[in-house]
Amino acid sequence: MSEAETLGDRLRNARKKEGKTIAQLATQLGLAPSQISKMETGSQKVPAELLSAWCEAVGITLAEVYGAENLHHFAQIPFPPLIARLYAQLPKEFRRHIHRVIESSYQLWKSRR
Repeated sequence: MSEAETLGDRLRNARKKEGKTIAQLATQLGLAPSQISKMETGSQKVPAELLSAWCEAVGITLAEVYGAENLHHFAQIPFPPLIARLYAQLPKEFRRHIHRVIESSYQLWKSRR
């Protein structure tokens, strides 16, 4: 994926690659087709709570949709869509704990290289 691509571009490209129409994706996500279109074009923001379900529906990971311009450690973890969806359902304090575990694991790995 090109670094110039937006989040909406990546989601649209993944949807097309998966062979889904806007209407099919909208039905799957429980949205109106016009909402999908607006999110893909960037005229409406994609809600964070919707992103993991959208990724799962089009067969990509959160890391793939975030893209290279967001290089913080968590965005680069290639969670499969199902795991990403489950993660998004966790309470905020659990997600923070997971972030700390990932960060400390990365630091340990980095120190042993």
